[in-house]
Amino acid sequence: MKKLLVKTDSSTYPVIIGTEIFNNLNKVIIKENLYKNVFAIVDGNVLGLYKRKIELVLRNYSDKVSIYSLKPGESSKSYKIINDIYSHLMNDNFGRDTIIIAIGGGVTGDIAGFVASTFMRGVQLLHIPTTLISDVDSAIGGKTGFNFNGRKNIIGTFYQPQMVITDTDFLNTLPRRELTSGLGEIFKYSFLIDVDFYKTVLKILPEFKNLKTAKIENLIFKSVNFKSSVVAADEKESGIREILNFGHTFAHAFESELNFRIKHGEAVIMGIISGLFLSNRVGLFNKQKLDKFLEMFESVKLPTKLKKCNTANLYKIMAHDKKNRAGKIKFVLLQDIGNIVTDIEIGKSDVQRAITSAQKFIS
Repeated sequence: MKKLLVKTDSSTYPVIIGTEIFNNLNKVIIKENLYKNVFAIVDGNVLGLYKRKIELVLRNYSDKVSIYSLKPGESSKSYKIINDIYSHLMNDNFGRDTIIIAIGGGVTGDIAGFVASTFMRGVQLLHIPTTLISDVDSAIGGKTGFNFNGRKNIIGTFYQPQMVITDTDFLNTLPRRELTSGLGEIFKYSFLIDVDFYKTVLKILPEFKNLKTAKIENLIFKSVNFKSSVVAADEKESGIREILNFGHTFAHAFESELNFRIKHGEAVIMGIISGLFLSNRVGLFNKQKLDKFLEMFESVKLPTKLKKCNTANLYKIMAHDKKNRAGKIKFVLLQDIGNIVTDIEIGKSDVQRAITSAQKFIS
């Protein structure tokens, strides 16, 4: 079991990573001064697989437990669902002494986090991520939100949890496609952290499906450790935290264009590939280095629908990205491993050509 602390201006909280942690939830959180009135928001797929276990563990912790089953997928990131959750909280007489426990992937965490940050002006929040992508990224850092008018996470808050518990046992039932999706954020961190981590990720790719738990925990720990250091320096994304958006301006455009019918991590992989081509086009590194970086993705299978997206539509979507300033699209690009440049404005034709190159690459 590994443990680290996320320290921000607003709070400090532990992230615990290991196996069989959820079974011992009561023992793990007993020192954290958390409330006993539990409202759990659980991904419907996770609840289908682990319903008995979740009910047993939560009722062992508390006498007041309500479980809300969240329909899987981006369609749940809507105000309609949030309003329904508020109604359940009020109908079940939950007050300010409530802890909302998010059990699921990024969608569950985003929704639960938003609800926790706004219900009664803020109640306690505990993240229990169950997907690789939420293990390494979305459960850390306090971003919450939901989609509106086809735009991803356009409404949201920054709200840190009291604790994050990452039990890698949940990964045992994760479909292969979800594992690939989780690789998206790991790929991102391989370019952000350093050459050693990049080489580690590259080396384990052929055996990733059969990785031993210890190696997966190590990938999660290093990714979370890096993200926590960035969040500590810039909690609300006003500076250095922007580097975590490498590939994401493209990724969110692909997600929106495809009406969220792809996994977030798949979009992130496509976004990183597009970002690499764009970085090369604007002269941040040469063709030889581009070819070397692209080796990372040669064995990754992405949905064919990504290569059919219209580049003009994608650019139009990017023009409305929430990270834009003064109506200008701001890109996060790569100069080298561990060397990211931010707030780069690029011409429309270069952006569209980079996307076209990425689409040809995945073919």
